[in-house]
Amino acid sequence: MGEVLLQVEELRAGFETAGGFLRAVDGVSFEIRRGEVLGLGGESGGGKTVTALSLLRLLPRPPAVIEGGRALFHGRDLLSMPIEELRKIRGGKIGMIFQEPMTALSPLHRIGDQLVESARLHREMGFDEAWTLGVDWLKRVGLPDAEQRMKDWPHQLSGGMRQRVMLAMMLLPEPELIIADEPTTALDVTIQAQIFERLLQVRGGETAVLLITHDMGVVWDVCDRVHVMYAARLAEKGPKEAVFARPAHPYTRGLLEAMPRLHKKSERLPDIPGQLPSLANPPPACRFAPRCPQARPVCREKTPEMRELEPEHEVACWFPVQHH
Repeated sequence: MGEVLLQVEELRAGFETAGGFLRAVDGVSFEIRRGEVLGLGGESGGGKTVTALSLLRLLPRPPAVIEGGRALFHGRDLLSMPIEELRKIRGGKIGMIFQEPMTALSPLHRIGDQLVESARLHREMGFDEAWTLGVDWLKRVGLPDAEQRMKDWPHQLSGGMRQRVMLAMMLLPEPELIIADEPTTALDVTIQAQIFERLLQVRGGETAVLLITHDMGVVWDVCDRVHVMYAARLAEKGPKEAVFARPAHPYTRGLLEAMPRLHKKSERLPDIPGQLPSLANPPPACRFAPRCPQARPVCREKTPEMRELEPEHEVACWFPVQHH
């Protein structure tokens, strides 16, 4: 893998609520290397999206608060740099694909106007050149009749077409890092596969991707490494092959066992009993302990730190799953 492009250290963020402070990201650290696809997986509500939005300071403030940590991009901290400098990076050097393109695209502007604005802002070109580039990118992400689509309004397009427009808009400035926040959540599986295929085809060999998803099948299909997040903290991280073959955290193992398999189609899928804890009042020590089938007294008394099991494969668990 290439050089480290983004280094996140002890990120902590949350929200002021009527019931007290809700910490949605609690001491999360990871790195993304040039050219790789890093998957951030886990159940919805575990803090994955807040992690992504915190990096680009896109959370509404208030009620959001970034309590601490650093996010070093080319050695500069995204969390502390002046907002004017961050705006030049946001949408340019770092692109983001949002969960719901209908809310990310402006309903008041035609598709072409939005693509042209992105091109002129980040690549400093004239209108005609920017329009031609927009058409070219719509073709590259697989949108049919690209010239006509440039003249359409967002509401005239299907969900899959809007997500392709978002993909084109984000790739057009040739970013070094792409943050994709569950980019295919509302799409059927055929369109999902097409979107991911296009993303990996057109992103460029040096471009890194942070892919946020609750679907471990997607992680297996497109990612190089995977970090599993549970209740605002990282539970396990490592190369995809190691984590899938030898899941060490009971939560990771539960997620993988719950994946549908064609050769077991007559069996009922196993589930993880219980539900995610409230982040406003999380359990002490290990947050998975109330749901863990192998929890012991120490799991409720002391917080497990990340420790290495094999090269680059780490887990935050007192009693990791044994594989023989």
